[in-house]
Amino acid sequence: MKSLAITFAFILPAVGGLCSAQDVPVLNRTDLPSATIGSTKHYAGKALYGYIDGGAELYLEYKFDRLGRQEIRFRNEKIVLEVYQMQGAYEAYGIFSVQRSKCVPVDSANPHTCVSRYQLQAVLGKCYVSIANETGSREAQQASLEIFYVLRSKITPQAVAFPPLFSNARLKPHLSKIVVAFGPLGVQNAYDGWDSLFKKIPRFVLSVLPIERESDHCALANIRFGSASQSLEFCRAAGFADAQVGPFQIVKVGEGMIRALRRVTETEILFGETAVSFPERDIYLRMLKR
Repeated sequence: MKSLAITFAFILPAVGGLCSAQDVPVLNRTDLPSATIGSTKHYAGKALYGYIDGGAELYLEYKFDRLGRQEIRFRNEKIVLEVYQMQGAYEAYGIFSVQRSKCVPVDSANPHTCVSRYQLQAVLGKCYVSIANETGSREAQQASLEIFYVLRSKITPQAVAFPPLFSNARLKPHLSKIVVAFGPLGVQNAYDGWDSLFKKIPRFVLSVLPIERESDHCALANIRFGSASQSLEFCRAAGFADAQVGPFQIVKVGEGMIRALRRVTETEILFGETAVSFPERDIYLRMLKR
């Protein structure tokens, strides 16, 4: 595994032009007068295969629209800016959630960001943004940060609204870890321990919050399917052979695992999985009863 009622939303403080299907926001000379902006390329729909053949399927599963890519020379550093425009803000957050790794937010005002030595990633409007540098130096990181702030000013912010499940106050310290999958490839990248539960289901929206406590884990999820039959297929795969709409159910899986499930509607499920030894497991699983 890689390490909602009330709407929980973050809005990045930005102003400017809309990130629309016709115009992927990229930088120009007036945005960064001291920078040299080299080639600017655009890829739409399945043309993405021509840029990242072998990895395009994942972006397309998250409803990729188009990409704007630029090479920028700024403060003596070479920076590659990629702006992946998705169908909406939740899709942009989804691809961000499975791409981030070993990084920290830019600051408290920009929660959907993740910065490491060589890359800054962010959700801006309905765009997933990657700003990569070659050297990993402090100067390169600062240059990437300046590019991020300029780009942010060009994109109209959109709220990322998580399912009501995650509005519980007890979950607030863990919310930055929510991962989202829109299909099987997303599950493999977001939470591969559940891969077998979705093998026969081509499309869905899985929002899962993993909580780790030393060697124990707990995961709470909201899942939305395209049909009642797909919802029931998942229930059977998870060990709930006769899951009706409404009742909260618990089953033991193997020796040390518990699963809980409630079908909110015919196509929406609240699902949880926890180690038997996980502290406060009953408190977390009861959140699915709401």
